[in-house]
Amino acid sequence: MELLRAVARSLRRQRVGLAAGQGFPLSGPHLALLQEIAGHPGVTISELARLTGLPKSRVSVLTARLVADRIVCRDHDEHDSRLVLLSITPEGRRRAAEWSAASQQAIGRLLQPLGDDELVVIARGLTALQRAFRQAEGHGPAGHTRGAPSC
Repeated sequence: MELLRAVARSLRRQRVGLAAGQGFPLSGPHLALLQEIAGHPGVTISELARLTGLPKSRVSVLTARLVADRIVCRDHDEHDSRLVLLSITPEGRRRAAEWSAASQQAIGRLLQPLGDDELVVIARGLTALQRAFRQAEGHGPAGHTRGAPSC
C-alpha cells in the first residue's frame, strides 16, 4: 500500500505542476473532481463525494471554484429541481484536453528510461489492479442514470 500511495502522490504532484504550467491553476482535488465530472456528466455533489472519497462540504466548495472559473456548469434535473447536475463546459473541455495531452506527454517522458519489458510488466500489473478495484467497487456511481446538463 505504501508503494501505491507513493506512486499516486508523485503522479498527483506531476499533474498539478503541469496543470499550473498550462494556466490551469487548480489543486489536486480540483483536478480529481474535474476528471470525475468529465467521466460522469450529470453527476451530483453527493455522487462526486462518494466517487472521490472527499467530504460533501469540501466537494461543494471545490466545485464552486470550478463553476466560478467557467470550467464546470450547474443545471437542475428536469424531474427533480432540488438536484443540481454538473458537467464540463466547452471551455472546460478544451482546457482539460490540453492539460490531459500535456500530462500524458510528461508522464511518457518520465517513463522513457524504463525498458519495454518493464513497461509491459507495469501495464499488466496496473490492469490487474484496476480490474480488482472495479470488481470490488462496482461500475460508476450507484443509480447514476441522468444525462448531462445543458451548459
